[in-house]
Amino acid sequence: MRNMKKKKSKLTCLLVGIFLINCLFTSVYIFPSKFQNNNIISNLGEDYVEKVNDYLKLAQISGNFSRYNLSVILDEVSSSVEGNLTVNFYNDDDVNYTRIPFHIYLSGMEYDTRPGIIEIVNVTDLYNPNIAIPFEVHSNQQIMWVNLTANLEPQKRAEFLIKFNATIPDGGIDRANSHGSNATQSRIFKFASFYPIPCVYDNKDGWNTDPYLTTGDPFYFDMAYYNFFVEAPNGMKIAATGGLEEKLENSVSTQYHFNPIYPVREVTFSASRYFQVQSKISNGVNVSTYFLPKDAYLWNNYALNHAEYALILFNNTFGAYPYPTLNVVEEYTDYGGMEYPNQVYISEAIDSWGYPLDVDRRLLEKIIAHEVCHQWWYNLVGNDEIDVGFLDEGLTCWSTDYYGEYYYGDWEYFQFTTYIDEVRVYYNLNGFSSKINQTVYECIATDTDFYYVAYKKAPLIFEKLRLTLGLTDFLEGLKLYFERHQFELVLLSDIQLAFEDVVGQSLDWFFFPWFDNFFLPKYSITRNNYSSESQNLTITIVDLNEPWNDYEYSQQVPLHVYDTSNSLIFNQIVWINGTTELSFTISKQPHRVSLIYSNYVLVQLADEFDLTLDSIVPTDDPVIPGYEMSFFLLISLIFISFVIIAHRRKIKKSI
Repeated sequence: MRNMKKKKSKLTCLLVGIFLINCLFTSVYIFPSKFQNNNIISNLGEDYVEKVNDYLKLAQISGNFSRYNLSVILDEVSSSVEGNLTVNFYNDDDVNYTRIPFHIYLSGMEYDTRPGIIEIVNVTDLYNPNIAIPFEVHSNQQIMWVNLTANLEPQKRAEFLIKFNATIPDGGIDRANSHGSNATQSRIFKFASFYPIPCVYDNKDGWNTDPYLTTGDPFYFDMAYYNFFVEAPNGMKIAATGGLEEKLENSVSTQYHFNPIYPVREVTFSASRYFQVQSKISNGVNVSTYFLPKDAYLWNNYALNHAEYALILFNNTFGAYPYPTLNVVEEYTDYGGMEYPNQVYISEAIDSWGYPLDVDRRLLEKIIAHEVCHQWWYNLVGNDEIDVGFLDEGLTCWSTDYYGEYYYGDWEYFQFTTYIDEVRVYYNLNGFSSKINQTVYECIATDTDFYYVAYKKAPLIFEKLRLTLGLTDFLEGLKLYFERHQFELVLLSDIQLAFEDVVGQSLDWFFFPWFDNFFLPKYSITRNNYSSESQNLTITIVDLNEPWNDYEYSQQVPLHVYDTSNSLIFNQIVWINGTTELSFTISKQPHRVSLIYSNYVLVQLADEFDLTLDSIVPTDDPVIPGYEMSFFLLISLIFISFVIIAHRRKIKKSI
């Protein structure tokens, strides 16, 4: 018995020792040395965002991920940071790597007086900083290559440390910038894409080393675990990716540790002395807004409520948002906003766009709902923003309008100009209509407006799919898509497969034409016959644009038939599948057949208000409206006889 107690005691001591060693190793590995020997602040001050310990738990995430510790020190005067990126890169591909490329995007961004730049100081062995690892910087491509000292085989990891300095652009309206002034209490430092970000390797392109693009979103990243550390001058309020784990203060600066808990695609942070902060816990998530005093009249309470409503709806509709925090942060930019994991940015320029206050508030709500939705479509389910950037943007726009439908009863609530009115009359400079499934480069080459394709037509096609499948099956398809592919990268075929599995049939007939054709259908009624004997109306409808497209369209179109008095005598919703012949039994003589372009029928139009295609029906016995033909012939014969008799009498009198 005594021996048993001794064994248990030894086992307990062993387990405690392992635990303490593990804690020590973790603290050394995760925290930079500057985070040691400081007291943890118990009172975090007015800018404190409450830490949520009861994180939403997901099922075990399959697969392995890279791990990064990113630590930066902010210099307020130069709008720059000194940074260290600890890389633990996991090879999840079936090829050996001899080198790894990293994006260094800042120099490609817009600026006013000072461009952005990421300077690579050195790359060293993680455990021995005296061992240098060779690297190459290609500034024109915004790429650096780290040359590995040994082949990195599949399912293996490479570890090294990148020391860098990053200066964000001065002014400009791009994704990273320093803007505003201290005199007007409006200065904001926005750090996005400010550190070396590993490129993605895929089977299509190999390493995706595309430079920063001003068309669309250039970002294409794998998921990774991040620990993020920021040191900033005292008095700064920091909004960043991840939950606030610790906040340490010394005489001149404050150090923050943020942890998203689950993998993310990248990290960002914003700093200002003037941020007003509002927070609330919703669905176990700490939702916070950061905005300038000058815009409090627009943001105060409204922005926080909009963010919460979006989180609740998308959480319940698509699947669980797993992270501890969600920040909505004001930024300087002329476009509406920008998405990042756990943190989205919203333009401070809304109030300068010249709209009434009620429109400004609707715009603020729309942009917040849109950017929050990107947490599902871009971060949790990712895709190549250059090759299929329309996918996450199209889904996000559809979801934003679904937010409008859910809370305001109208899917077009946020569409100040409806998508369908724009899509029906769109032509680009080359006469092409609007193929959706194009890369950003293809859009540029074909003069197709990427914004139109991704933000207008793509959500419209998803809405057409919703109307075709029904709301229940459509939402089930999105849930299945999210469940299968969260933390992954997807293609258009992945979302098609999810919908197919829900409805139990192939949807090639829908996805191929609507996403891959250049032209919308343009219908013409080429044959239109009615037999009074058989009472049969036969119609032939052709798509005049069919020769210029790769796939035949199939869609439902309302068909109306009118008599000579313009009364509706027949109506039916018909399927038009390429060239289509239709036949109907109609007892009353038809005069006109019309295709009605309502209910989201998509056709190419010259005039957005011309919403019918009419065709007159020839008959076996032509008629004049309001008269029988036999009666008309009788009257005509009598009149002709009268004229002949009168003429003969006139001749006789003249003789």
